[in-house]
Amino acid sequence: MKRHRIERHESLIHQTINEYLIREGKSFLKKEFITIMGIKLSPDLSIALIYISVLNNSKSEFVEKAMYERRKDIKNFISRSIGKKIRKIPEIKFVIDSTEHEASRIDKILSNLNIPPKKK
Repeated sequence: MKRHRIERHESLIHQTINEYLIREGKSFLKKEFITIMGIKLSPDLSIALIYISVLNNSKSEFVEKAMYERRKDIKNFISRSIGKKIRKIPEIKFVIDSTEHEASRIDKILSNLNIPPKKK
């Protein structure tokens, strides 16, 4: 039952942050395209790790800093939007998820290898 509650909270927070980014993102992210890859709540629901992926990997630091500076606004938006559905609004921490970029880089390296076929 507890895991179900955590997953429900993660989903609500995910939707709310997406809504915030749609409304307010242009003002502080400029033209950077980001994706919320996932949210991981602590078991006591006090901390939310929000994994974000940046389309232009070279702008990751800019996006991380911009999101960090807006974390209080985001928390307030979450509180106003879903504060009645969840008791405790968690502290927000952003984590840049570069998994997609690393996988793409490895795939490119592997595709450029010239490996001759095995002879039988």
